[in-house]
Amino acid sequence: MTPRRKETNFAPNQPVRFYKFIALTFLIITVVLFCVIIFMSSKEATITVTTKSDPIDVSKYVVVGPGGEWDGVVTTTLINETKAFSPTGTKEEPGIAKGRVTLVNETGYDQPLVATTRLLTPDGILFRLKDRVLVPAGGEIKAEVYADAEGASGNIGPIKKFIIPGLREDTQKVIYAKSTEPMSGGVKTIGVLSTDDVKKAELELLALLEQDGKEFLEKLKLDFKMVYKIVEQKIENDREIGEEVSEFNLVGEATVLAVFYKEDIAKDEAVNLLSKRMVGNAENLDEDYTHSIVIDSYDLKEETAVLQLFTNGTVKLDPESPQLEKMIFYGKTKDEVRRYLLSLDHVKSVDIKFKPAWMHTVPHVAEHVHVIIKDVE
Repeated sequence: MTPRRKETNFAPNQPVRFYKFIALTFLIITVVLFCVIIFMSSKEATITVTTKSDPIDVSKYVVVGPGGEWDGVVTTTLINETKAFSPTGTKEEPGIAKGRVTLVNETGYDQPLVATTRLLTPDGILFRLKDRVLVPAGGEIKAEVYADAEGASGNIGPIKKFIIPGLREDTQKVIYAKSTEPMSGGVKTIGVLSTDDVKKAELELLALLEQDGKEFLEKLKLDFKMVYKIVEQKIENDREIGEEVSEFNLVGEATVLAVFYKEDIAKDEAVNLLSKRMVGNAENLDEDYTHSIVIDSYDLKEETAVLQLFTNGTVKLDPESPQLEKMIFYGKTKDEVRRYLLSLDHVKSVDIKFKPAWMHTVPHVAEHVHVIIKDVE
């Protein structure tokens, strides 16, 4: 018996269309992914923030002296001064110009000068000392002088150097006089003394007393900073209101208070006060801050004083502030970014540019978000 053979026919290969479909699908997916990558890599947002500096100021009271917040010294000095003034008059006549000079001694020995010692200006105008003085070695002293001749020629302005003709020529270079105030009185003004004349003269004399007190006190503590003011005063007039006079004299006495403190401590305190006013680490303090100090009250018995420290400066938005981190802007629209930034302190304006232009939100890739900070004066 012959066996029967059963034959089965197989396709030699899978259908070509199936492989084409797979290949085409893969190609399309690849192209789509490539386009997505290109699109994502081309998205950029540039956010330009224009900021402005804003002023801040703050003050604080501090106690100086034993047991106080700041180490320091509180002291006073008594200053006396007599000065002649002219009234607002209606006629003039010749007079003797008067004023003050500072006698300087650059030698190593004291130099006595008798009354009427001559002082000569570079223009040849002669003045004389009113009283005998002793000019200390390596120091200086103030003295009253008067013009040698009557007339307006004696009304001179400040002089950098008067020579003293009575001294040897080589000594004249190291012992001399100078003035910081004009001389006056070379022409007498005759008039009726008024209340306004006296008030104006009193203010001028007080300023002179205060200046003399300041110069004396500053020499006491050269390594300290000083703040001062007149705390007591008494001024007497040798003429009566309504009297016709060519001049009148005011005799003044003032107690000048000085408070000495360390300048570096005041600076540190000023910076500390301003820093406390800043908003965390979102702001920067400009370096051009300033401070000033005035005397508020004092207690001479306890040798203490209360000072008021005023300090002011400007602050601006810190470019490294957490408020400007890029991730804050991810996915936000232009309006959302603008509203957020304009709500921050010190932000003046905001400009936002997207690339491509038809983008609507900030990309989520840090490298594609650019935050630019610009300061405006």
